[in-house]
Amino acid sequence: MKGILASTKSFFVWVNKFLRPYLSAYWLSILLILIFVLQNHFFNFWLGIFPGHHIIRRTVVTIALGLFLFGAPALFNFRLKYLILSAISFFVSLIFIVQFLYYSYSGGFLQASALLYLGQGATLFGTVKILLDYRLLFFAVGPLAVLATLIFSCRGYMVEKVVLKKEKLIAGGFIILFTILGYGYLFFREYTEAGNVTHIYAYNKLYDVNALVSKLGVINFSFGDVLAFGLRVDEVTASDAGLVEAWIKQRPATAINKNNFGIAQKRNLILIQVESLENAVIGKQVAGQEITPYLNKLVEAGLYFSNFYAPIGPGTTADTEFSVLNSLYPLPNTVAFIDYAYNHYLALPSLLKNNGYHTYALHGDVASFWNRANIYPQLGYEHWLSRQDFVTPREIGVYGLGDQDFFNQSISKLQSFPQPFMATLITLTSHTPFNLPADLVSLNSAEVNNLDWLQKQYLQSINYVDKAIGEFIANLKTAGLYDNSLIFIYGDHTSFTNISKALEVNDAVFGDLQYTKVPLIILAPGVDLKGINSKPASQVDIYPTAANLLGAEIPVTIFGRDLMADTDGLVIHRNLVSGTVKSVLTDNLAYHSSGDGIFEKGNCLDVFDKKVLAVENCRALYDQAVQAVMVSDLMIKGDIIITH
Repeated sequence: MKGILASTKSFFVWVNKFLRPYLSAYWLSILLILIFVLQNHFFNFWLGIFPGHHIIRRTVVTIALGLFLFGAPALFNFRLKYLILSAISFFVSLIFIVQFLYYSYSGGFLQASALLYLGQGATLFGTVKILLDYRLLFFAVGPLAVLATLIFSCRGYMVEKVVLKKEKLIAGGFIILFTILGYGYLFFREYTEAGNVTHIYAYNKLYDVNALVSKLGVINFSFGDVLAFGLRVDEVTASDAGLVEAWIKQRPATAINKNNFGIAQKRNLILIQVESLENAVIGKQVAGQEITPYLNKLVEAGLYFSNFYAPIGPGTTADTEFSVLNSLYPLPNTVAFIDYAYNHYLALPSLLKNNGYHTYALHGDVASFWNRANIYPQLGYEHWLSRQDFVTPREIGVYGLGDQDFFNQSISKLQSFPQPFMATLITLTSHTPFNLPADLVSLNSAEVNNLDWLQKQYLQSINYVDKAIGEFIANLKTAGLYDNSLIFIYGDHTSFTNISKALEVNDAVFGDLQYTKVPLIILAPGVDLKGINSKPASQVDIYPTAANLLGAEIPVTIFGRDLMADTDGLVIHRNLVSGTVKSVLTDNLAYHSSGDGIFEKGNCLDVFDKKVLAVENCRALYDQAVQAVMVSDLMIKGDIIITH
């Protein structure tokens, strides 16, 4: 140890002797800036975010930010300098680590608006454990460098030069000048390439967050996101309300299958929302075993939609609930369940309550999770049962109440409800990190080499949930509820495990759509609703489909379509943060935007033969999608209800 300290002391003596006149006051700042630049580059490289793209632009703008963050504190006195550098370097490292973990989990970046939902992220702590990576240590180098330098300075191994007032002015001027030049270079490059610079931080024109991080680096992106969030104004004007009303009046009436109207009238409606259930697992096997044997049987017994999508926003499960119950599109940069919980909604529970139904929601989490206790009354639920209404015989998974226990206990509760009723049941066990007790593991996946550990865990969880659903359906029959019910079973969102690639499922028109495909199965005993339907559809279509089958008139403000109507399906995917249209899918055409969001640079395909068409063939389709999501957003943010 003494030898190491002696060698270190000799090194710093050498530095002081030869470099002190130039660097003694600023060398730590320079070191932190170099580390900062490398961290930004390695962040993109390790996560595969266009690592080789925009490297000069990213370097210049990262140095500019680094000079501001780590250069300016060098102008203060010793104590204040190290205090500021310690705080900044720690905060920057924290952003790197959190964003790295979040992107590894979800494929997106944590936004400032997510700070409102920190309470909803408690269940992700178990997931964080499996995402921990030795590379995270590199993002902690900055604070360690500050601490080490402070220690060596206090022990006399380093002697820092006192910065004169004139030198401070020169250094401060250099920092300001280079910061301006750095960001000026960025804006100049954007202007010469795109003809404007507004889409750098104006999120209403942002199309690809990954491309933005490629240009700016993740710290610049995070700071810009906080700034944009702070300046965000969601006020909806009278002209916006007029635009919504005009759009509603001029669009065609929601297409329905008139032959199906009321064929399930007065039946109970049971919606089963399955956590992280991807369509890729349906009909698939692992080591000769079916992953979802019970769901596979239900596919044969009912009507299965094989081209069904979950275009969620940052609210994941809550966004699915919102879309299913309201037939509105999720917001891209916030969660309606929290920010707009007290709106007036023409939701499916409200519609059915007005048609003589009793309405219930059942889930095994606390009532406050995703603010359900506040928004459920606005959606028309009369009663909601949560964790305190169930017994937890054993702790399973991240939430505690296993799906088998949840479904088994739900049967007696459903039997006690006056009929007809609407009941939504939300599963929990297949939530990340997919922890399942050994005695509940059924699949022999240990020797399957093409699956990583997390994917195997996921498949075990889905296999368990599949069994729980199979038992629930059998119990519905025993309880005498099955034959008098209309049942929808659907996945809420992707598993974030890349399972479709591992199972070699690649049946989506565009690659990024593959991960949002979830199954939808409709069971209507005694009614001729069977087979496989490949019409493109999404969760906004459940509302009008269920309402039409139950004989309820559909409000004019919904955005979905009756899945059995003789009309084209429509699926719209949006970019997070900006809400701009990323892809649009119909029976015949498909459009996918380019990274920079310029319509003419996007791809237009013929769905049947995958033939690339001139992009103008998709112009009307794209404009239709842009109008739809804009109006949906305005209706939510402005609490606009139109009933005529």
